[in-house]
Amino acid sequence: HIPAWSSLSDWRRNYESNRMTTLAAMIDRVDQEVGRLVEDLRANNELDNTMILFVSDNGACPYDRKPPILNVEPTNAKTSLADSTGWAWARNSPFRYYKQNQFEGGISTPAIVHWPAGLKTTGGSIIRQPAHLIDVLPTLADITGTELPSQWKDRELRPISGMSLKPIFDGLHPGSRPPIHLLFGKDRGLRDGDWKLVSFKSEAWELYNVAIDRTELNNLAASEPERLNSMIQTWSDMTKNVLHAPANANTPVNRESSQPHSNPEWTRFDSDSPGGSVRKKQPGRKGPTKNSIRARKNTELTIVGNELQLQFTGEDPGIAMDLRNRDLAAGPYQLTFRLIDGSQGGGELFYTTDPSTILPKGKRRSFDVRADGQWQDVLIELPTTETLQQLRLDVSHGEGQARIIDLKLLDAKGGVLVAWPGK
Repeated sequence: HIPAWSSLSDWRRNYESNRMTTLAAMIDRVDQEVGRLVEDLRANNELDNTMILFVSDNGACPYDRKPPILNVEPTNAKTSLADSTGWAWARNSPFRYYKQNQFEGGISTPAIVHWPAGLKTTGGSIIRQPAHLIDVLPTLADITGTELPSQWKDRELRPISGMSLKPIFDGLHPGSRPPIHLLFGKDRGLRDGDWKLVSFKSEAWELYNVAIDRTELNNLAASEPERLNSMIQTWSDMTKNVLHAPANANTPVNRESSQPHSNPEWTRFDSDSPGGSVRKKQPGRKGPTKNSIRARKNTELTIVGNELQLQFTGEDPGIAMDLRNRDLAAGPYQLTFRLIDGSQGGGELFYTTDPSTILPKGKRRSFDVRADGQWQDVLIELPTTETLQQLRLDVSHGEGQARIIDLKLLDAKGGVLVAWPGK
């Protein structure tokens, strides 16, 4: 799904160059500001006894969710360019796939620890012991001699999942660690010693020995069935008893895997014009329709007839509707639907009226969510005289579930403009 650079049209290469120029400028600013911080610590004789831990995000993002914006100054604060699947592949190389996937391209990032007064390791040395961000808290507690509480008033405390990295800082081998559990939406993974279990969007489990196959090219699931099943059981047990994830997070994966893997939100490089390069559906290929609706992060969306069934697994969940390819009349509008469950308190609707604004930027409307186990009718006024571009609907603040039916966008006279789900 990533073509050769030489095969791209001139406009596409100019656009992609501008996107990477923007990212390079951002990285340069990070470098300069970290440098200012380090110099200030050095000037105050605090650098040697300050522990600095630097990590990057978990894999480059491939989700190209905006139409191309051409011929813009990349470092202008008013310009916001979308991510690029092509550059994400290049930045994650040699690892496969992206942020949110549990292949190495989506989970592996180097960490830099700087602490001259505390590290017993040789300066500049590289430790290839796998670690995880869950190790940061127990490490800081160990270094500072802090006792982590086993109980707290009005709260049920679960055991800390991570392990202290202080032995590594002391130049020792940390010993074996519990398996590292990985889950984002439908993407799953488990790292146990040299072995890695991974599933792309709940497709068939894959198995790799990362000690000799770090780039995950040789799937050993068929030749190591006992190890595969044992690791699947470990992943399932940790999902339930360590992560305490919702039950639907532990549903069985599909027995088969669609190859090659695909995602409708990856960059579409098959258009020869800027206007048709994003959200363009091809025959026989899954992707958004004109009135597309998608689940946001920490949200699993299942459509059954006219009902949207939502399962929320973390903070800031919701659904989004793209109207940029619709020929809508100008507002005002109304959004109506029936809702059961969600989070008690204020729901939120965000909407945009120009193609370049990214949700949740734009305008915001709040509404009440009863979450009392009974269906409630919701009507939200959108008092704009401009044309709608995108909508984002939030009915929960965190983990939980909700069901929505009769979701409709109405014009000023009450006529139905769009109904979800629909064609």
